[in-house]
Amino acid sequence: MSEQEKLAYLKALMYIALSDDKVDDDEIQYFDRIGTAYGLSVYQINDLKKSVMNREETIEEILSCIVNRSTKLTLLYDLLAMCYANGNYSLVEKQGLKNICEIMHIETSKLNELESAMEEQVALQAKINNILER
Repeated sequence: MSEQEKLAYLKALMYIALSDDKVDDDEIQYFDRIGTAYGLSVYQINDLKKSVMNREETIEEILSCIVNRSTKLTLLYDLLAMCYANGNYSLVEKQGLKNICEIMHIETSKLNELESAMEEQVALQAKINNILER
């Protein structure tokens, strides 16, 4: 993934976190982890957050840098994971992801499949936590 795609990818994550007008600590931590994994400094990560929070670019402008279908699908998964990071996948977030699918020319059936898989993953994690008495 190019540097430009990495930055767009991260901006898209922060954009979806802001879609419900509140960014939880879990969402910030998820964002920071991905930014660090991409080799960005804390300063660069914070600068990206501010850029998106100040609405310096539209989501269409942000996503225009991501052209590879595989990257788009992976982004869709990470966006969904970001939505689930706080334990609440809101209707506003769901609508935001549908809009992003349209912009990236990804069929909504892919989003539906990912949502189903994420719900299964969350249920499995809850079962594991119960077994481990967490």
